Amino acid sequence: MNWIDKTDDFETRDWKDKHLIQCEVLDNKIEVNLYSRADINNYEIYVSYGIMYGIVYAHKNNAEALRDEIKEVIYNDYITNGYSDDMPSDDFINKFGEKYNICIPNDIFFDEEEFMKKMMEFMDNFNL
Repeated sequence: MNWIDKTDDFETRDWKDKHLIQCEVLDNKIEVNLYSRADINNYEIYVSYGIMYGIVYAHKNNAEALRDEIKEVIYNDYITNGYSDDMPSDDFINKFGEKYNICIPNDIFFDEEEFMKKMMEFMDNFNL
């Protein structure tokens, strides 16, 4: 079982101030993506592994090596423990979080800027 590069499956690779550099999936269940940001020194590594998801921030000089390390850690856990809806274990999540400082930014679920833009467009329809 290997990581598969799905980067070219995206029609657009830009979102807000981010550019998708690489999207890789394992067994169509686990995803690790690398994003560059408008601030060229900061990259984001998006991780989705069962119930654990979020972003690990990295300096551009370390981002690819850190992404590869994260993929290896996740791969080893997946191979050792298999996959289920409640994976990974709490112990894995805690150790991963401590080591990589995984974060859940505000806009991972709710894009306030986009929401307000849509609301203003909606309201403009009533101001004929």
